[in-house]
Amino acid sequence: MAFIGSPELVVATAFAGSIDFDPRRDGIAHDGGEFRFAPPSGDELPQAGFDSGESGYIAPPADGSDVEVVIVPESNRLERLTPFPAWDGRDLTDLTLLLKTQGKTTTDHISPAGAWLRFRGHLGNISGNLFAGGVNAFGGGTGTTLNQLSGEADQPVNAVARDYKEGGVRWAAVGDENYGEGSSREHAAMELRHLGGVVVIARSFARIAETNLKKQGLLALTFSDPADYELIGETDKLSILGVAELAPERPLELRIEHADGSSETVSVNHTYTEAQVEWFRAGSALNMISGRV
Repeated sequence: MAFIGSPELVVATAFAGSIDFDPRRDGIAHDGGEFRFAPPSGDELPQAGFDSGESGYIAPPADGSDVEVVIVPESNRLERLTPFPAWDGRDLTDLTLLLKTQGKTTTDHISPAGAWLRFRGHLGNISGNLFAGGVNAFGGGTGTTLNQLSGEADQPVNAVARDYKEGGVRWAAVGDENYGEGSSREHAAMELRHLGGVVVIARSFARIAETNLKKQGLLALTFSDPADYELIGETDKLSILGVAELAPERPLELRIEHADGSSETVSVNHTYTEAQVEWFRAGSALNMISGRV
């Protein structure tokens, strides 16, 4: 059982050792006597009132075309966000598998918090934590994967993703059940897009994580048959077919090409609305909005 209480009530309860302790009427046995807490006192509201908040507010100009946001070039905490590229109108073919996660893959597995949060304004730097907590379905390593360009195994996922991006290799990630559960951490989608990811296929998604992927211009797909998750091998090439016909309630096809030359095609589902399809085509929701301004 869990309860929410004020700091004063929590402290009093901790001293009493029981949640049915009422500090207004109950005492605590102490050295043959009884100890009682004095009622807390303080101002319910600031005596001088609340700050109006206007002292640090600068109203935007009527014409903002000449406004420039200046970021110190050497800053490692702020970085100008470059628009993601729009969809090129073609199917997503011959994608390399960056990582297939096994078991729970929360937003904190995809983009851990803690010290990394100081880089929230610098997408390049915070992407250094990409999938740092993800469990690799091939071997069970945490935060590591096979670099299919160099052939090196057990490499940090973010470093491999950067290699793929620099080499012009588009990649996919595959997840298990309820991919992205937890907090609504948008960087868990932005980092994938920034480092060259184009699609995430999972057995199922947490709702907010799925929407965040859509907003960043990625395809978020689920296996029509969850058992098809097992078909994907570490060095398989993946292709998403029928993207030009992407529309609500119209499944797409996933072609899986195995290292031995064999292949198979399975159905994958999505939950895109008409508006979300436009996000994908524009490259992100922000791209779509900026194109209408």
